[in-house]
Amino acid sequence: MATTKTIQSLERAFSILELFQSGKSELSLKEISDSIGLNKSTTFGLVNSLTTLGYMLQNEDNQKYSLGLKILSLTNAVKMNNILIRVSRPYLEELSTKYRETVHSAKELNGNIVYIDKVDADTSMYINTQIGTKNYMHCTGVGKVLLAYKSDDEIETFLSTHQLKALTFNTITNPEHLKREMAEIRKNGIGGDDEEIEMGLSCVAVPVMKSETTAGFAISVAGPTVRISENKKNGLAEDLKNTAAKLSEIIYGYTAE
Repeated sequence: MATTKTIQSLERAFSILELFQSGKSELSLKEISDSIGLNKSTTFGLVNSLTTLGYMLQNEDNQKYSLGLKILSLTNAVKMNNILIRVSRPYLEELSTKYRETVHSAKELNGNIVYIDKVDADTSMYINTQIGTKNYMHCTGVGKVLLAYKSDDEIETFLSTHQLKALTFNTITNPEHLKREMAEIRKNGIGGDDEEIEMGLSCVAVPVMKSETTAGFAISVAGPTVRISENKKNGLAEDLKNTAAKLSEIIYGYTAE
């Protein structure tokens, strides 16, 4: 029986990526080297290649490595096998059809948000987002509603490690202002952005809760500020909340009291 040969460098590279299946979000070069049984020089060459290609990221603060967002860019081929995307997609399409605007779903990853699905509307303005790409938490609707359900300590850590970069005149750059908005989001169960990432663009966002205090992911409806303001008057917030409640129950088995 013939045997199939594998390319050793590829085998080693995938072994590095598979280390993150253990649950650790970050690994040092030494930890990677020890785990795969290679010297640090060889390991660095592999890690450096994976980082250059976008499949790994290096944390500049502690020099440790994590999975890169390029991994998520491969999800188009397999996304229908992902229960979160498969279950939520029809609900996102329903919102997009009703309001004729772009709908996103997103998760938090290392202090940023990553878009996991997107439904474009033909009549909506062009929104430059792609599945698998990251964006800021402090000035996106999905980012803010996910940040709001972090613990106080986690929010303080985020504020101490992430610059609140101003992208427009409306971007919140004051930590105390942002914390007040987090409190309002927790109180009302809904958030958004008001031309904070791009002038003329606004959104309404809600968390999909895993439990009473933990958000699993977030969904939003985005479009021109004038239309979003009008949609708010026509039930957009309630529709988003109702959709999120359904997804919480279906995906996480959580029903709010």
